[in-house]
Amino acid sequence: MTKAEFLQLLRDPDICKEIFEIVKKGGKPTVEPTKFTSIGGKLKHMYPNAVAPQQQSTPQPSQPPTPKPTQSQQPPPQPSQPKPAQSAQPNLSSIADKLKFLRGHINKIEDEKIAAEEAAKAAEAARSPAEKFTVVLQKRCPICEKNSRVIKPKARLNVEKRDLDYCVHYKDFNPYLYTIFACEHCGFAAEEKKFSGVIPNKTKESLREFLKQNDMKLPFVEERTSEDGLSFFELAILFSELTDQSKGRQAILNLNAAWLCRCEGLPDREREFMEQAAEDFAVALDNERWPINGISDDMATYLCAAIYFLLKDYDSATKWLGRTMNNATLRTTAPKLFEQARDIWQEIKRITKA
Repeated sequence: MTKAEFLQLLRDPDICKEIFEIVKKGGKPTVEPTKFTSIGGKLKHMYPNAVAPQQQSTPQPSQPPTPKPTQSQQPPPQPSQPKPAQSAQPNLSSIADKLKFLRGHINKIEDEKIAAEEAAKAAEAARSPAEKFTVVLQKRCPICEKNSRVIKPKARLNVEKRDLDYCVHYKDFNPYLYTIFACEHCGFAAEEKKFSGVIPNKTKESLREFLKQNDMKLPFVEERTSEDGLSFFELAILFSELTDQSKGRQAILNLNAAWLCRCEGLPDREREFMEQAAEDFAVALDNERWPINGISDDMATYLCAAIYFLLKDYDSATKWLGRTMNNATLRTTAPKLFEQARDIWQEIKRITKA
């Protein structure tokens, strides 16, 4: 009990009377124990030293005092660990605050999405056309029988337009640069179907002997220039002359080379290849069996007429258009081809009359 509590008890007259009687009798109680239920009993219970001798407590073994460490022995103070910063939580006390918080969160997500899309577009723009539109494959060379890297255009390309001779113009890319597969070991070059096809053993032996005596190998490059593409076409035409000697196949190779030149803006070289293609088509249509490389004789006849028309040789174009238009079954078997031939015929008549 505190001193203040004791003084509060002394203000009670009954308690003061009991204290006086206890002190008068020498500290011994003058009442029976049963009377300790009174205020005095409560006082005796609260202050046993005033009514009975103090009980001796069991002595405890003395403990030697623990010496205080000197300043030099004081342990170094431990650095206080910084409390982890608690993330500030938004005070969303109202619906308006909640909506504002959600709008900000949604806008942040949209900004991050836009930034990621812009970064992807920038990375795509930095890639070269060869990286975007071609793939490098491993093909077994039919001549030296070694695995060689070849480059193949991807199938899905955006078409811009088609010319009368079926030259297709693609957006941002010229796949004709990669029409020819070439072995990086021996130098053999051909279009994909021929390169991956079966070549007779006798032809293989003659080509191997030719390649031993003539170094025809061109360096492998993943991104071909115009000259690279034309060099591979010239090699493919040469090997065609050395192997099957098909004028129809050579005509198709020369026409594809002309398409390469047209898309690359090389009109002089384009004209050379187109003239050779028309000449080879004319020979092949009179002397070879069709189809060749998937092209029918009707298509080859139309291509010969279209090439001469583009070369502005209208007399030769009219001659080959006559063979096309006089085909009685063409209107039924290939109506689109017939309509294209008729359109060229009408255009020639318009030009010559003017």
